Order: sequence, then structure tokens, then C-alpha cells
Amino acid sequence: MKIVSVKDKRVRALVENPNRTSVKGLDALETRKIVEMIAAITVMNHPRDLLAVPSWKCHELSPGRPGFWSLVVTRNYRLTFYVDQRAQEVSVLDYEDYH
Repeated sequence: MKIVSVKDKRVRALVENPNRTSVKGLDALETRKIVEMIAAITVMNHPRDLLAVPSWKCHELSPGRPGFWSLVVTRNYRLTFYVDQRAQEVSVLDYEDYH
């Protein structure tokens, strides 16, 4: 799927240049995991495809935020995004503190 908008500037830097190994404000583990997640998002046909990696704990944020999906990066942080299945686009890609 095509990523059309990114809310977090650190994640935007990784979307624009997936070969980056460091981004200010992210440690090396976070950077590596987010790069892997972005790569998976770009090749998925449906967010359920991301269930193939159990440690990411992929799930839809419904009923509160239908259409938004979440992936676990660290204990407190999640990569969240909105999926427009019809247009095959991902938008509002964000890195959120859940606690």
C-alpha cells in the first residue's frame, strides 16, 4: 500500500529514506523496528497481513477509531495508521505513546 501522509516527523524521515540507521529521538531498536514495519506496510494487501509477525500485536483500534490499526514498537509506543482499503492507501502514520 502507498503511504500518503505521515504525522510524526521521525517516522517521516524513515519513510522518505528507509536506509537511515539513526533518527534523532529514536534509539537503534526503535528505528530498526519502525523501518521493518514501514516495509511490511508498503507491501501488504490488508492490515491483517501484518498478523504474520506476532510480536507486533497488530490490531484495529475499534470501536473508538475504526479504520485505524496499531503495531507495538516498545512497551509504551505504537505505530498507528489509517487504512483506506478501497484506495489501497495508508495515511496518518504516527508514533504514539499509549501510556
